[in-house]
Amino acid sequence: MSLFDKVIQKGVEKGIGAAIGKSVQDAVGKAVEQKVRPAAEKLAGQAADATSQKISETTSAISEAGAAMAEAQEAAKGISKEQWGQAFSVLEGMANDMMKDMRVCPACEEPVKGDVQFCPKCGAKLPEMTVMELALCPKCGKQNAVGTDFCTACGEKLPGKLLTEEREREQDQAVLNRWAEALPQFPLWNCGGTHLDLAVLERGRFYFSAWFNGDSSAAQRAVQQYRACLSDVGFIKAGQYPSEDHLYKMVDGVCYHADTEHCFEGDSDAPGLYFLIGDEPTGGFYYVKPEPKKKADGLFGGLFR
Repeated sequence: MSLFDKVIQKGVEKGIGAAIGKSVQDAVGKAVEQKVRPAAEKLAGQAADATSQKISETTSAISEAGAAMAEAQEAAKGISKEQWGQAFSVLEGMANDMMKDMRVCPACEEPVKGDVQFCPKCGAKLPEMTVMELALCPKCGKQNAVGTDFCTACGEKLPGKLLTEEREREQDQAVLNRWAEALPQFPLWNCGGTHLDLAVLERGRFYFSAWFNGDSSAAQRAVQQYRACLSDVGFIKAGQYPSEDHLYKMVDGVCYHADTEHCFEGDSDAPGLYFLIGDEPTGGFYYVKPEPKKKADGLFGGLFR
């Protein structure tokens, strides 16, 4: 990596922040590089040619061994702090200018510039606010770095964070809508969590998961709450080996099975439940444990005791 490549990379990272996504970084970085590369090369030329060459030669060594850091620092002495600061300031300003009219598609995350309403890549409707406006505090007016959730001046929740939360609620509701259509025999999940997901494993086999953001206790309580919901609508322990981890309900000759036995085999804060249609327990739904045989009484019974 040459000196000007390093300047561009660091400046863009500082200007747009890591939280807004790689797609935006790539788009802004490419545009900035095209405009700034000649200026950055000129800046590098202000230092001795040997210094620039030394930085280029030692870059790979820096990533592999900490011992090379001292040599690189010595080589960089020819570039003043003012020069570095000037380069970063220019790059940061350019990156922010380029994002003033940039929007990110909520469907495919394509960065789109200009006054357009629909994503040219997937056709989804674009948000009204640009990525810069999403970081503008509505309370105190401070322009925060793109990707910031709360204002660094007053602590107000920023529009970008509000938009993200709204999208997450819409996505979770879409999952519950699919549940209502595909699994009407099972009570709808109303036990909390976010980032809901419902996957079809195969015909009559479904997998549902919810995320509790590191709170494993809340995840366990949610599973217990859902088991109670199942019991309230007639799901019971059944079969030869009854267990609260496997609850069943027979409807019009079809057995519906809610499996919560394996819900914490992955992450402890993201329980996963299996829903199976047409799946009876071992021994059958109507299995009844046989009565123990009674001992025979009378003359002959006594002979064989």
